[in-house]
Amino acid sequence: MSEEAYNATMNMTTMYGTFLNTVAQEIGLEQALDLMSKSVEALGASMGKTTKEQMGIKDLDVETASSIMKGMGATYGITAEIEEGPNTVLVKNYKCPFYDGLKMAGFDHEAIEVFCRNGPATMVNAFVGQLDPTAKYQLRKFRSSQDDSCEEEIVLKK
Repeated sequence: MSEEAYNATMNMTTMYGTFLNTVAQEIGLEQALDLMSKSVEALGASMGKTTKEQMGIKDLDVETASSIMKGMGATYGITAEIEEGPNTVLVKNYKCPFYDGLKMAGFDHEAIEVFCRNGPATMVNAFVGQLDPTAKYQLRKFRSSQDDSCEEEIVLKK
């Protein structure tokens, strides 16, 4: 994990969390989260389409999905452990700059979970859907505390 990537992501998330809080005060949290979900879903789909074209992916396999998730984690400075199964990729995220940045922006644990399920998880779901429409992504487990881990899973239809 790159400490520079972690710090950059944490700082960006703190600024974004502050902005989201301000927007939520003006239009309501539900509407703010809905707008965030729509925007990150579009971003994830665009990133997935570009990645698929650049990598020439025809059929997403476990090694490729694992490599992509590892690269994504490194880009954001996330400390992750990846386990590959016959048709699954399980990612356990430990030190998370999104969680820490939102904490700094004043979000509590429950609000961070709502943010993650409506933000990053929505983006990754759209991303994976572009790589392989038969693949399924889910945020299986949200951390129980700042020191715990989240678990994301990609299931490939093979």
